[in-house]
Amino acid sequence: MQIQSQSSAKVTMPKNGRVMVDEDQYEDSMTDLDDFDLAKMFKPDINMDLTPVAAPEMVELINGILAKGNAFRSLNDKYIETYVTKGNDELYELLGAIYGFMLTINESPFREHILKRMREWLSQERSVQLLDTTPIETITVRYIVPTDRQTAFNYARVMKVAFIEKVAAKDLAGYIKGRGGITKIQDTIANEEAAKEAKTTAKKKLSLFKKILLANAKTITDTVEIPKERKLNLARGAKKESLFEFALVDNYKGDDYRIHQVISVPEAVGEQWLNYISQTVINDDVDLVQDHLDKLRAKLGITGGYGMEPGDKGYMPPGNIAQQAEKEIQTETAE
Repeated sequence: MQIQSQSSAKVTMPKNGRVMVDEDQYEDSMTDLDDFDLAKMFKPDINMDLTPVAAPEMVELINGILAKGNAFRSLNDKYIETYVTKGNDELYELLGAIYGFMLTINESPFREHILKRMREWLSQERSVQLLDTTPIETITVRYIVPTDRQTAFNYARVMKVAFIEKVAAKDLAGYIKGRGGITKIQDTIANEEAAKEAKTTAKKKLSLFKKILLANAKTITDTVEIPKERKLNLARGAKKESLFEFALVDNYKGDDYRIHQVISVPEAVGEQWLNYISQTVINDDVDLVQDHLDKLRAKLGITGGYGMEPGDKGYMPPGNIAQQAEKEIQTETAE
């Protein structure tokens, strides 16, 4: 197979980087592709420098741009040193002074009068309404920083932690710096509040689980007699026995189970086992679960007992229950 080619074609590389080929140099010739060897036509120079070379004016332009970047870097470093680093140090010192002011108010015999005057000033002059129950750190900081609610909130949270951890006013600046700054302390508070909320939810789930078990007990009529030799009492010596006893069973076949032992345990142990179960089976939306429990009790006619406590929805004291029953009988007789 043959094609036409010109082995002496001229290729040039001008400054603008475009490849130019002089087409007039191509003349009719025949090349046999079976014998064609590109390596024989092109012998590279191993010392060839293929790095693009910028024009002098381009080098000058780039150097000028980079010089501006270097100048901005220096300005940023100066800003951080002057306003951020030193500024933070001065801010921490200021917070220490405000914190000392707050401690002075807290230890004053006129504490409540001072806080009342602060709340009145904020209400009249800044339209900031604070309750009598508002924490002292919030009132103090809002009095000093009345126009920036978020800043006052951030400062107050730092002082709250310092107050809880009994940090001295003179040590607050170093304390904040050592903890990684205001934001880190705020994160600590947020994590503590989240942990506290999770603990409250877990406690409520355990309580609801026990109350649901007791409410459902009203519908359970089947009982099983357990021989004495299959009972194990581990609650001897405990201050209080667990509300529930626990059984060791295994599946015999299908729906049939064998009861090996029924175990009595101390209240603390029983609470641990029940807590483990309740955290899995009870929804985190404890208000929704409480609503279901209230409806279950109403459906079963539970107004007392079965885990019901004073203050629960639908609860009636024993005397009221008797009066209610008598009233219902009288109503039925009249009808």
